[in-house]
Amino acid sequence: MQELAARYLEHFSIDFDGGARVSLKSTAPEELKELDRVICDLFGPDKQVCVYEALCVAAEAELPHCAEVDEKVCPLDLYFVVVDFLGAQAFPT
Repeated sequence: MQELAARYLEHFSIDFDGGARVSLKSTAPEELKELDRVICDLFGPDKQVCVYEALCVAAEAELPHCAEVDEKVCPLDLYFVVVDFLGAQAFPT
């Protein structure tokens, strides 16, 4: 899961003009675009910064389900949606 999260991070861009703005690149894999759509449906628009943070935490954590998450940046419920998505992608059944 860590490697997958790290690969997905490459498909985001960060614009620091007028504050940090995170966006998903149009060249992102379809499954990552689908995750973005699911997050928007569940949590509202403009949550790319939360998805980016969730992927950063998951990429660095040896046990993503037990990782510490800064809830000011990424709500826990959103984080666990991302982690569950990563698990489904990394370990398909």
